[in-house]
Amino acid sequence: MLQKLQNISFKSAPTWFWICLPSLLFYLAWEPHGIAPFLFIAFLPLIVLANRFALEKRYKYYGSIFLALLGWNITTTWWVYYASDIGAIFMLLLNALFMCVPFIFYRIALKRNFGKWSFVVFAIAWILYEYGHHRWDLSWPWLCLGNGFSGWTGFVQWYEWTGTLGGTALVLWMNYLFFEGFDFKNYRKFYWIIIVFVGLYGLSFYLKSQINITEGKKINVAVLQPSYDPWNEKFNRPSFQMEEEMIKLSASVIDSSTDWLLWPETSLVDNINLNLPERDGQVEMLNGLYRRLKWGSELGIVFGSEKSKYRWNSKLQILTGASTIRYFNSVEKPTSVARKSQYDKNLWYEVFNDAMYLDSQLNPKFYHKSKLVPGTEQMPFLHYLPFLENLALSLDENSATGSLGKNDSADVFGRGKEKVAPVICYESIYGDYIREYINKGAGWIGIVTNDAWWRETAGYQQHFSFAKLRAIEMRKWIARSANTGTSAFIDPVGNSYQNTKWFDKVCIKQSIYSNEHKTIYAAIGDIGVMAILFLGMILGTYFKRNN
Repeated sequence: MLQKLQNISFKSAPTWFWICLPSLLFYLAWEPHGIAPFLFIAFLPLIVLANRFALEKRYKYYGSIFLALLGWNITTTWWVYYASDIGAIFMLLLNALFMCVPFIFYRIALKRNFGKWSFVVFAIAWILYEYGHHRWDLSWPWLCLGNGFSGWTGFVQWYEWTGTLGGTALVLWMNYLFFEGFDFKNYRKFYWIIIVFVGLYGLSFYLKSQINITEGKKINVAVLQPSYDPWNEKFNRPSFQMEEEMIKLSASVIDSSTDWLLWPETSLVDNINLNLPERDGQVEMLNGLYRRLKWGSELGIVFGSEKSKYRWNSKLQILTGASTIRYFNSVEKPTSVARKSQYDKNLWYEVFNDAMYLDSQLNPKFYHKSKLVPGTEQMPFLHYLPFLENLALSLDENSATGSLGKNDSADVFGRGKEKVAPVICYESIYGDYIREYINKGAGWIGIVTNDAWWRETAGYQQHFSFAKLRAIEMRKWIARSANTGTSAFIDPVGNSYQNTKWFDKVCIKQSIYSNEHKTIYAAIGDIGVMAILFLGMILGTYFKRNN
């Protein structure tokens, strides 16, 4: 039987087969299907193509690989089309093109006959590509290979050590082992595959068993999902009407034991003037609520729905998404993204996508979203190409001519041992950035987002699933408030609770825990992980070659 298998040359399958295969395999591996074991062979067709055409003309080598990568991008992230058709086309083409960069180094290594070192060169180049793609102006880390395990969190509990780059390294290595043993001439490679798979699964089972999800300070958190249609409702209706509705829906769940309330991204849709935020009508509505709570607490008056007769807690802390604006009086442009007023040549303004924190002290605090979506929230490379400022694409509520302002680093809100990481939408994909919140004292993570722009597609499901990886990496509870999509609570091992459905109007509440635990990944970050991975690859290949 083995002899018959060895006579079959799977690598000789036609080129079109290898070009099309990654599209299917990655589609099945990514959420909402989440059949993550397909990741172990999904990259194999790309390795076959690279080896087949390494010595051929460039157009054959890069053309076949580009088409395969483009298919992967289309089948997993086509839903960006609903936000913008033109933006989606550019994103899919450019991202597939960027993915070709590591294959440049693979081709050089293959042509120069580096032998076993060829794939090491490629693996290092791919990991560096993912690292860089998380950090430049055209950042789109959605298809980081390590993200593919978001539907199989029971297997990647070791992300508390490595983050998603560890998952990326595993995917690359397993695919290469399959490549070497694919024709069954090196069938002993499959022994290693089995050993690695069983070993990591056992390690994950052990690590999961060691985590106490009730460690830390118990806090009661309410999460609102108001489900406003962003196309026809959210930015067309009067803001005070929607805020009243959100308060009413929140009041149906909140009682005297509730410590935190989360509202989703841009819940306060009218730009709050950061020069005088306390005078904003939207902020005043929430401040007025606190005043009633304090007054009612003193007089024993109950606030909330008449049916439930719940008493709100005057110590309640609120985290909500908000659109904000700051004005500058200046002859010269005060910041790189400031825009000049049409009415006063010395008046400039800067707009932000913010998380606003409010408590009974009635002193709102703001965090400006730092990881901005290319095109919709920032124009790339403005420092080098300032004329691009007026070409920003209008794709969502934060889009306007020019780019948004942003924070230089993460920030945390809250009192004592229950400080929260105020993560806004797209930021939840960036594991290395989330660790900044944790290292500043955050004991739990609050995600505020609006996933409705992608309609009811895989987009909002993938975005939600990535949050589970952040919980594992940091071993923190997550409360996730989405305008619509999936609002839920996620524990430190990646289990989710009370998952809401698409366009449900609901407020959910649960007890979670704010802890002071810090993982190895939170301590060393991507730089430390890469150093360990690269050293391991180099030493492993060296000793393997010399044995």
